[in-house]
Amino acid sequence: MNIFKKTISALLMTVFFFLQAGAQEYFLHTVTKGQGLYSISRMYGVTEDDIIKLNPGSEKVIKVGQELRIPNRQKTSSGHFHTIQKGETLYRLSVENRVSVKEICDANPGLSAENFKIGQVIIIPATSDEDPLASTIEQASEIIPESTRQDIETINAETPKFKTTHTVARRETIYKISRMYGITQDEFLDANPEYRTSKLRKGDVVNIPYSHEELAQFERERSEAQSRLESIPDSTLFRMNDVISQPEEEDDGILTAALILPFALDDDTASTDQKKMVEFYQGMLLALDRLKDERVSVNLKVFDSKGDDSSIMPLLESGKFDDVDIIFGPKWPSHITDAAKWSTDNKVPLVLPMNSNADEVFNNPYVYQLNTPQSYFHQEIYNHFLKQFPNPNVILLDADEYRRNDFIDGLKTIMNDHGIQYSTIMVDTTYQEIMNLLEPDKQNIFIINSSNSGPLNTMLPVLQIINRTKDPGVETHLFGYPEYQYYAYDHMDEMYEVDTWFFSWFYTNNMLKESVDFNTLFRRSFSRQMMVSYPSYASYGYDTGYYFLKGMAEYGKDLENHLNDIRTNPVQMGFKFERVNNWGGFINRKVFFVHFSNDYKVEKIDFDK
Repeated sequence: MNIFKKTISALLMTVFFFLQAGAQEYFLHTVTKGQGLYSISRMYGVTEDDIIKLNPGSEKVIKVGQELRIPNRQKTSSGHFHTIQKGETLYRLSVENRVSVKEICDANPGLSAENFKIGQVIIIPATSDEDPLASTIEQASEIIPESTRQDIETINAETPKFKTTHTVARRETIYKISRMYGITQDEFLDANPEYRTSKLRKGDVVNIPYSHEELAQFERERSEAQSRLESIPDSTLFRMNDVISQPEEEDDGILTAALILPFALDDDTASTDQKKMVEFYQGMLLALDRLKDERVSVNLKVFDSKGDDSSIMPLLESGKFDDVDIIFGPKWPSHITDAAKWSTDNKVPLVLPMNSNADEVFNNPYVYQLNTPQSYFHQEIYNHFLKQFPNPNVILLDADEYRRNDFIDGLKTIMNDHGIQYSTIMVDTTYQEIMNLLEPDKQNIFIINSSNSGPLNTMLPVLQIINRTKDPGVETHLFGYPEYQYYAYDHMDEMYEVDTWFFSWFYTNNMLKESVDFNTLFRRSFSRQMMVSYPSYASYGYDTGYYFLKGMAEYGKDLENHLNDIRTNPVQMGFKFERVNNWGGFINRKVFFVHFSNDYKVEKIDFDK
């Protein structure tokens, strides 16, 4: 085993013969769905202006698949960014940069044999001559193919100084012994230099060396074995790294979770925000009760983070978190910075339920952001929009004083890319002018460029008249925003009549069974009704706590590889986690479409089922 240990260690450390490759002044980033200049700049620690300077025109629009030049600012002791080029392999990158395969994989937890391909950006760690695999390399040797084992033995086999020894018989000469073993007299004398000045005697024991031809063959075999090792497929190296990196589970049968939120317990007056935090906590308690029924034991530690003007790092380093398996919260940006640092140092998942713009998700592999960043959120909506409405005629209604340009601008780009017909009119356009825009053979979709209630209040009566007077068979819909669920209680009948659709990352109502059941459970458990809020924070805490704690119970520290395998029946929200890059954390890209149909039914449409 020591032979394997020595060679695999050398193979994975790869500090053999290359100088570290210098980082270029810029590298290439290929834009993926949902990415905007903001998220890309945060991902690489540069400003949007830095990117625009290298990519003129990107301030106006960037598209999926577009390559952007990114200034390579991360040239510190932590390493640098690198875009995988044609012909590069994991082994070759480790050799050229004098870092181990394990160090590259550890710096890029999202990297795998499947996505190790041209155009992927990864972090190359700084050069290190220390072997991080010394204590675990024996585990890796267990999955090495037999042919690779033989190559390892060939490389590590030290050629003995001499092939054998020979006892000199009566009348034997150097010439005769050399002929006997197929070596030259000079080779014999090099191995036995004393006989250059003295004679052989019967009974002398002499060294018999390898011939030059034999030594050359040994070197050829070593060189061939080395070449084969250098050609080990990336998939094999990733598999080896997975084995040696497998965490040792210390399972006592009890999960320990921490909840850090600003409960403001020292405040005599309970604010609405405080009540939301309390209901989130109560929802998590109900999730723990359900898990208990499923024989999952959870110890929940709850901490009041109070205001945002202080650090929570002293709390995190107090020893109260030493046994914590997962953290939920905190809320304030400065507290998230502290918690993210602690989670990285201690390799503990950090679930952020209250923020949609936490930059930590772009550089911390342990962060799970529930509230999706806007650019990713919009991209999911556009994708679902195209699926739901394959033959649209979009009529954009412009409320001049209330513009939601970020969503509408992105939608226009998508429609232009897909050749979708659309027109823009003001919300005060006459009824007849709007009627003239309808296409009888298309899905006519009205979209107000504002989520405010004012433009909606203005348009609903007009859309009702259009619905009542349009020709039979002409299809019309209203498409809107998450805020529409706020307004539904005042405009339910109108929304039904005009066939309303809206998108949201959360939704529930008292007509859905899971909501009715949860409301009953909450009222029975806490002797009161839940407060009316969007989202419902009690449901939010319940769905979040159950999903992650069930996942931890089933998969432990391997949770990140099974995020889509966790089966729950959420009350209000859903989970569709994707890693933002090879070295960062996860964002929840789940989006629902809610449909108030003109036959007075409510649908919550999950496009991922």
